[in-house]
Amino acid sequence: MIWPNGNSNDEIENGVNGNDVPPSPSNKQQIPFIIQKIGRGKKEEIEEITRMCIDVFFNEQEDAKINEDGIKKQTPPWRALQLAYLGNLQKGDILARNAFKQNDLVDLIVARRVYAVPGTTQINGNIADLVEDPSQIYNMGEADSQNIESGEIIYMTGEIIGYSEVSEKSFGLGAGFDATATTTTIETTSQGKRKKKVGEKPRPYLSNLSVVEYARQSGVGSKLLDACEQTVRDWNAGYTEIVLQVEEDNQTAIQFYKRRGWEYVFADPTCRRFDTSGFFLKESRITKYAMIKRLTNGSENGEGASDAPSFIQKLKNSFFVQ
Repeated sequence: MIWPNGNSNDEIENGVNGNDVPPSPSNKQQIPFIIQKIGRGKKEEIEEITRMCIDVFFNEQEDAKINEDGIKKQTPPWRALQLAYLGNLQKGDILARNAFKQNDLVDLIVARRVYAVPGTTQINGNIADLVEDPSQIYNMGEADSQNIESGEIIYMTGEIIGYSEVSEKSFGLGAGFDATATTTTIETTSQGKRKKKVGEKPRPYLSNLSVVEYARQSGVGSKLLDACEQTVRDWNAGYTEIVLQVEEDNQTAIQFYKRRGWEYVFADPTCRRFDTSGFFLKESRITKYAMIKRLTNGSENGEGASDAPSFIQKLKNSFFVQ
């Protein structure tokens, strides 16, 4: 993917959707939501995902700009063009993968906000919007549960407030770690030097974990991460690990992953990310950390590492992030 992968969690990223008004920090409440695994996604789902990702990864500062009268400033036309271009780029990337890489394992996972409505409400929209199993709703209070049992309220799904994806990707971890990597090849450069290249092998790769600003601190990022890890187990493809990349300046995300048992593997200073701060869209160089987690057979809710031997011990002679 083209985005700053792993650049978000429960406490970072933003984007306000529709008419929802973010609660103030003093009275912020946890947002009820449900996790949905949507496979490769339908066209309308991909479009909604793209809009959310653009707000989260590229439009945070613009959303925060308020003029002296307390009115949100309009997005300049040149920036709107940048965001439209990036949106089309991401949507095209997903659609192209769906069209040309149909044999690859891919799952898109979304968190949708859940709304309580009176039980007498006439459902004029898609019946699929009705949450048939309220036990799947996170952050639902005890009073809400009692109202459901009495039939006083029902729950409907709303906008996407979080997103992540996990897919098969050829991703090398270096010879010091990858004892089972594919064969090594020898290349001859124009200067006659010989360079050794370690082949990559397919791995489950987690990317684009993102949560809108007003839903942070509601556990959305944690549940998305749980769902990605469980999805890899459900693939039943023999995978025992999952990898991701996170930008070096995103310390909040790094600490989030570390608390959940992810470990550093190496730093890649050759990565790039889009820079929308100027009139012209450009790419800037950024270092990304590769991180890995060993998957156990069971569910791993909550934080903490698995009982597997530390990967760091295996990497003493490889590239480290100190």
